[in-house]
Parts: sequence; structure tokens; C-alpha cells
Amino acid sequence: MNKLRLVHLYLGCFFAPMLVFFAISGSWQELHLQWHNDLLNLLSTIHTGNGLKSGSNLSSPFLIWLIVVMAASLVLNIILGIIMAFRFGRGALVLGCLASGIVLPLLLIFIFAH
Repeated sequence: MNKLRLVHLYLGCFFAPMLVFFAISGSWQELHLQWHNDLLNLLSTIHTGNGLKSGSNLSSPFLIWLIVVMAASLVLNIILGIIMAFRFGRGALVLGCLASGIVLPLLLIFIFAH
């Protein structure tokens, strides 16, 4: 279990800044703020993979692969975190949180999709 904790710790620390960037840039795009700011518009090209009107694009094959590895690491880190939550937390509470994290978004989608 100590090895799982170390993997979780170091993967989390390495990818945390990128994950925070993607979370924030996804939020400003959802709020359509990138159209009001040239810097946000430029940074949004990383998140969306779209080029700018000038034809420039911040994406590169290296960045794309880093993002793919980041996504895989995020999934692995989430799985490790869930394993540790069951191992060190209260199982019923962990299961309730996981179930709520699935049911609540589905409920909101169902309510607002109709």
C-alpha cells in the first residue's frame, strides 16, 4: 500500500498544475470568457486543439502526448485514490460519495435535458 501512496503522491504532484489549468480553462470556456480576452483565447487553443484566426496553434505533438499521458495519469490517480479511500476511510461513506458523484450529474442531465 505504501507504493500505491507514493505513486499517487508523485503523479498527483507532477500533473496537478496541468489539471488545474485544464479545469480553469474549461470553466472560462464554458462561461465564454475567452472571447473577451486575447490571452484567454490563446490559452484556450491548448484546451480545445483549435487554431487561432492567425493560423497559429499552441498544440504540438509533444504537448498532445503529454496531455494523453496526463489523462491516463488522472484516471490512474483517481483509481488509486478510490482504493486508498476504501482502505483507510469508512467504506459505506466512500461508497455513498461515489454513488452521489454518479447519480447527481446524471440527475441534473436528466432534469435539464428535457
